Amino acid sequence: MKINLSKKQFETLIKVVEAGSSVYGILGDSVSEEYKKESNDIEELRKYLIGFANGYGFEDMTEIFMGKLIMSDEWSEKLHEVIEDYDDQTFWHELETRLGKRDFERTMTEEEKEEIKNSGRYPSRVYDLYEKWGKEFEKYGTDRLSIKD
Repeated sequence: MKINLSKKQFETLIKVVEAGSSVYGILGDSVSEEYKKESNDIEELRKYLIGFANGYGFEDMTEIFMGKLIMSDEWSEKLHEVIEDYDDQTFWHELETRLGKRDFERTMTEEEKEEIKNSGRYPSRVYDLYEKWGKEFEKYGTDRLSIKD
């Protein structure tokens, strides 16, 4: 089978594979051998795909380093900026939702416990707590977070 891609589609594919390679690389290094195998497979695909960069007019996408074709520093930095933005957004989202759930669970009523048991979902009040934490972090970052002894 042969797949024909436009220049824009090739660029998009490279971005997606690079993001996936980063995610699976981290998981493969820290979670399990299953992720490590997937990471290795994705890395092989990534190497294969960047070999077509020049043919798509992306001469600046790759460079030779120690006899091997690699993604250029310029492209790597651009793609890793996206991953850093994602990590930043994920951090704040996870922090506000985990703290919101914690606060909710500390104050939930018997009726809310029953609602969770029956529906498997948190009642809408939890979203108010997410929003409260979101506003806190937007205004103060982590400056007002501390551990009480």
